[in-house]
Amino acid sequence: MRYLSKTQKACIRYRSRAGSARLTGVILGILALVGLGVAGYAVWSILQAPIPVTPAGNPEDPETGIAEMESIEEILGAVQVYVRNEDYDSAQQVLQSAVASYPADQELRYALGDLYLLTNQAAPAYEQYLAGIEIGPESWNAHFTAGTIANTIGNPEIALGHYNAAMRLDPSNPETPLYLAAIQQKLNKLDEAKASLALAGKMNPSDTRIYAMRAEIAMRENKATIALDQIRKAREIEPNDLGLILIEARALKRLRMTEDAIELLMALPMDQAMSPDAVILLAECLGSVGRFDDAASRVMDAADRQPENGALRFEAALWLQRAGRADEAVVWAEQAAKLGESRAKEWLESLP
Repeated sequence: MRYLSKTQKACIRYRSRAGSARLTGVILGILALVGLGVAGYAVWSILQAPIPVTPAGNPEDPETGIAEMESIEEILGAVQVYVRNEDYDSAQQVLQSAVASYPADQELRYALGDLYLLTNQAAPAYEQYLAGIEIGPESWNAHFTAGTIANTIGNPEIALGHYNAAMRLDPSNPETPLYLAAIQQKLNKLDEAKASLALAGKMNPSDTRIYAMRAEIAMRENKATIALDQIRKAREIEPNDLGLILIEARALKRLRMTEDAIELLMALPMDQAMSPDAVILLAECLGSVGRFDDAASRVMDAADRQPENGALRFEAALWLQRAGRADEAVVWAEQAAKLGESRAKEWLESLP
């Protein structure tokens, strides 16, 4: 068996992850959004027929368990073909077999982690990223991704450690303090979150997410005036962003400027106005000024446009009840229950 030279080993350990990165494209950015609850995407396709892995040339350095460059290129090349063909099951089997053969190969660990992300398997993806980090060397990208996955699977404390490590490795990246602030806010470390946001703001002052997070923190601290100021600065940059508009409406409602909030929400274009969050917030504003019929009508209209949304149909039932239209409320609750809305079933069972 041919042994690798020290130079070859060094090249393998520090080689770029260009191959595995091509597997998923923007997966890391997508996962970050998922982890923060902003958006979510999933790709799922399982095709049978396992494909054996047959690496070219000398497969492994017996001292380290790291695959040779030629083997890596062949493995990742095969995986990329499967991914392009949406044969994720075969791609996964190839990478799982490769990792079993070369357990100390960091690039293969990350490639398998990326594939798990692509197929919506966050927990095993985290295991692979953690293994890759432990193999070394550490990198900003690995810790940032591991932190985001940890948050996604419900471990924000662990995510906090990864984001702190990412800050240590690359303190100049503006994404790091932003995501660190999000985790600190989630863990109710509000002063620390504000400090992280201050750093993020110095790096990228036009990032509306910074203003939005400051506004959310101010709302949690019952400082709605500050929240309104921050969110309006964000809307100067992105005036039509629905998330920012909803935060502004919530701040206005908290400040008892309810009519202003109603006007803001009613001015939304139809596609935004019919989103569940916007409709429910508008209904709450209308209800707070005694316009229960209007609130019910708005939610009913949105529910009719989304006939499979049981939660919206139940919201309509509640507003109909508040408007004194009990018989109609029961009908809408029954429709929601048929769609699997558990709250509707409990509400119906509670009726005399």
